[in-house]
Order: sequence, then structure tokens, then C-alpha cells
Amino acid sequence: MADYQLTATAIVIRTADGACIPTDPENRDYAAYVAWCAAGNEPLPYVPPPPPPARVPDEVSMGQARLALHDMGKTAAVEAALNALPEPDRARARIEWDFRPSVRRDSPLVAQLGAALGLDTAALDALFIHAATL
Repeated sequence: MADYQLTATAIVIRTADGACIPTDPENRDYAAYVAWCAAGNEPLPYVPPPPPPARVPDEVSMGQARLALHDMGKTAAVEAALNALPEPDRARARIEWDFRPSVRRDSPLVAQLGAALGLDTAALDALFIHAATL
């Protein structure tokens, strides 16, 4: 393993202890780094940090939700799950599904349909993240 690693700035990291070495000829650690490079050594390349995880939207339009479900091939399964609900839950769910302009991630209907479709929390989050892009 190399003794140093490059960063997105002019600062170099000493891998042994994580010290940040500024580009300063008067700095003895920087002088040691320059000598190490002059001896034919190469620092590790800069590795950018991973992007932050996508934020799960609190709400998407019903059109976005339906398109996301279509992309997953779940549209027919949603209809079947809605039709399988007992009354009066079916009528309320049908009204919500057919006439609400948007759907909230924390909606009881989302939890109920998610369970019926075999979607866990992570899958529902991914569905909402995808829906927000549509």
C-alpha cells in the first residue's frame, strides 16, 4: 500500500495516520512526501466519496405512482389487491386510488398495498424514489 493518497484538493493524505499534508515547501511532512515521490513512488489516486443516498419523497402524484408501478409490472397486482379488500375498506381504498391527486409514503393505503404486493420498506422507498423522477 502506498504511503500517501491524493485528495480533491492540493492536500495529500498520509495513509499511515490520516494526516492532511498541505502543499507547503516549508512543511516537513510535505518535504517528505516530495522526496518519497522523487524516489519513484506514486500516491494512491483520489477516490471521490459515494453520493448520498437518494431522499425518499414524502409524496408523489398519483400519476407518478401509477407509472412507477407500471414500470415494475405491478399495475394488475394493485388492481387485484384493491379488489380483494373487504368492504367498506375496498370502497375507501378505491376512492383514494381513483381520485386522490397524490399519494403519501406514510399513507395506510401504501402500507396495505405494499404488503399485498410483497414490497418491503426498502422496495416501497425505491418505488417512491423512482416515481419522483417520472
